[in-house]
Amino acid sequence: MSKFVIITDATSDIPQPLVDKYKLDYIPMEVNFGEKVFKQYLDERDLKLEDFYARLDNKELATTTLINMQTFIDKFTPYLEKGFDVMFIGISSGLSASLSQALLAKEELESEFKGRIVRIVDSKSASMAEGYLVLEALKKQASGASLEEVAAHVESIVPHTIAFFVPINLETLRRGGRISAVKAVIGDKLGVKPILKLDNEGKIVQLSKARGFKKALRTLVDISSERISHPYTGSFHIVHANNEPAAKLLAELFIEANGGGEVTIGNLGPVISAHTGTGAVCIVFNGTHR
Repeated sequence: MSKFVIITDATSDIPQPLVDKYKLDYIPMEVNFGEKVFKQYLDERDLKLEDFYARLDNKELATTTLINMQTFIDKFTPYLEKGFDVMFIGISSGLSASLSQALLAKEELESEFKGRIVRIVDSKSASMAEGYLVLEALKKQASGASLEEVAAHVESIVPHTIAFFVPINLETLRRGGRISAVKAVIGDKLGVKPILKLDNEGKIVQLSKARGFKKALRTLVDISSERISHPYTGSFHIVHANNEPAAKLLAELFIEANGGGEVTIGNLGPVISAHTGTGAVCIVFNGTHR
């Protein structure tokens, strides 16, 4: 069985202790404030989350950049030269064109390194939903599974990896083209918050809406409860953009409604927060369907 390495990108928002535990390699992603370019590393070496959130709250516009083909080639090549195959699990193709660049890199590299495999897996997810899939891949790999067995495992659980989120700042979503200007203005004036999800194509769509942020969190939990067994004995993940009180409240509501669950709480990184705005809260869990 060929040796292989699993690589992801920084939008997976995997906590640094787990990056260290699995010796996980990943590709940082660019976040821009005007002409100033930062890279999102999971250890915050180039851009501290606290500073990033403060700049967003100060109404600075953050933009993001896809990972280009050459960056993938530069990351994958050293492993292929050492005789490793490569599996890349990346941000949803429904959210970023990075995956198409990875596929171009795959074509070029498999032509250059005959007999080596570069496997590109579309997570159809982002943030900790993507991170969850990467961690599942790493665990499967550690059990002795082959590259194709790991890829099949990950692709089988993609449709059951659910990510729901509630934003506070609708203007950020409007600027990113996720909702219309009319919806953003009306929503902000009336306090109506959309409840959004990643659909089966990995695109952001509106699932529901509620008047007020706390009501939206409760509605999110109600919808989540329809997609899991009770009592819930699995784990779930909550990530937030500088809104830990809301993250803790959401965890409490989910556990109370579903009779259990083991939670981890983390941060939405700069690339994703650039599109959700500060205050957003996201829950990730395994369920029946997206």
